[in-house]
Amino acid sequence: MIVIFSKKFAYHNDSSHIENNRRIKTIYRAIKESDVKIEKPYKFNKKIYKIINLAHSWKYIKNIKKKMLYSFKNRKILYIDSDTYISPLSYYSVFSSVLSVIKAINIIKEHEKIFIPTRPPGHHAGKNGLANITQGFCIFNNVAIGAMYARKKYRVLILDIDIHHGNGTEEIVRDKKNIFFISTHAKGIYPFTGLSSYKNIINYPLEYGTNDKKYIEIFQEILNKIKEIDPDIIFVSLGFDMHHKDPLSVFNVTLDSYKFVFEKLKDFRVIYVLEGGYNLNVLYEGTRILLNIYK
Repeated sequence: MIVIFSKKFAYHNDSSHIENNRRIKTIYRAIKESDVKIEKPYKFNKKIYKIINLAHSWKYIKNIKKKMLYSFKNRKILYIDSDTYISPLSYYSVFSSVLSVIKAINIIKEHEKIFIPTRPPGHHAGKNGLANITQGFCIFNNVAIGAMYARKKYRVLILDIDIHHGNGTEEIVRDKKNIFFISTHAKGIYPFTGLSSYKNIINYPLEYGTNDKKYIEIFQEILNKIKEIDPDIIFVSLGFDMHHKDPLSVFNVTLDSYKFVFEKLKDFRVIYVLEGGYNLNVLYEGTRILLNIYK
């Protein structure tokens, strides 16, 4: 496994917000201790806008660019909805994250397993940003952009294991050729979606209190679905917020479930992309488990 990492991932920050740069600093500590190879993202190029446009509308892209410029010029944190912010240097984090995902796709045949601790997260951002209620801390949908880019060459599966349903991702990839989406998430919490399945969308809305035994049982079923789909690449929307110690969790899941998932995906080309997870100790330990499994 390699890690694609930039210190710019930490530039997006509101220290009073639950999704702050202490998350990435904690993950980076685990990365350094694991002695894994680190690659840098691609350098910024205006061509990235066309790639982002595979998932997001031009209107939304222009709106975000305008807001990021305003935040930068005024040195002011700007809230685009009730829980999603843009800070003065967010554009560094936002574009470095997207560029990292595109690089991962271009080198996946060589490296097979890649981890990208992107910030801000992305899976609630739909085509026009607001997929439901709020954007849930998300600006651009890193995984959906990557999947839309990769599907021209690969058969793609997105596996979302965040506590929250990836409603933005589903909106973008629904009915798209060469992309499949499987999500496990808690039902009855934000964003209150993901209750039904469709042609290329398989949702597993799970009950409050779901534990390791139940989650692993569900994932055994998911493995059969994955084998049927037979993807060339799996994008994992990796949310560590299923863990019972996470402040947003309603599950009784431990890191044993994550370890099980990581182990079972060993036979596939996998790009792990960070989504949620707000307990720093869980982020640290979870990252170490991920990196050590693929040594």
